[in-house]
Amino acid sequence: MKTILISLSLFVLQMASTSSSFAATCSCAGVPLLSAMDTSSTQPGDLYLNYSTEIHEMSDLVQGSDEIRDETGLSRSSVSQVISASYGLADKWTVSGLISYIEHERSVGISAFSKNSSSGLGDGVLLLRYTPFYITPFSRHELSFGAGARLPIGKDDDGGLFTLSEDMQPSSGSVGEIYWSSYSYAFNQAATVQFNVSANYTINDDENSRKYVFGDEINFALGISQNIGSKFAYSAGLRYRQTTADERNSFEIPNTGGKWLDFVPGVQYIFNDKLSVGVSGRVPLVRDLDGVLQFTTSYSYAVNLSYAF
Repeated sequence: MKTILISLSLFVLQMASTSSSFAATCSCAGVPLLSAMDTSSTQPGDLYLNYSTEIHEMSDLVQGSDEIRDETGLSRSSVSQVISASYGLADKWTVSGLISYIEHERSVGISAFSKNSSSGLGDGVLLLRYTPFYITPFSRHELSFGAGARLPIGKDDDGGLFTLSEDMQPSSGSVGEIYWSSYSYAFNQAATVQFNVSANYTINDDENSRKYVFGDEINFALGISQNIGSKFAYSAGLRYRQTTADERNSFEIPNTGGKWLDFVPGVQYIFNDKLSVGVSGRVPLVRDLDGVLQFTTSYSYAVNLSYAF
């Protein structure tokens, strides 16, 4: 069965956060997890490995839906590295998992004392998927459902004498419930052109060690993917994300939560049936953020390497 190697998948862990250092807080999709996981269908015994790294710039200051001039000179970025694996357990059943390593950096102005950074193991994801329908030469539809959890692997209290805010921590420090689904339609028998729709919902009702609870999150994506010959493929899509406000000690954190709509393009080079490399990006189109001011995504781009055993 031929599968399009580029697929539209989503960020399950999105670091909505607060910073005690600024009047504006950062509510941004800082750390990719499920989007770095290969969620293509697998046959029993098949094993897929994927490595991805994403650079994410988060320096736009937004009031509601309007970007405004930042007088603080803030620069905020993250680099994430993710290793994921998917294994076909049995007919229609697949288990996927990943681990992440996260680096955060934040600076205000040019003073060396205004710079903060952290790094370490981030969160992991474990996902069990059921696919009742596959795309085959005799069927153009594929439907898949999944459920799992986001698991805190790394530290959530980095910072030494003064603990950094939640958006600067490598790990969320809390468990989240994940519910995931996707649908694909092949426009031709060879499945070289596909329409993809996927969605997931993350329930965050677990506190970290400082009584902080991240907001619940909904992600929805749709797009087109196409193979061009035997070596190249591309994808283009839209991704919508919505989060509720974060909480600490059952009180809402100001300037967290909102709605985002991004354009997500990607290209891929296929070396052979086992190995491929891809590049993708994320460009904000519409933002409607809660509270007074939030720092949020300027842009991001990622590189991933996939290998099938």
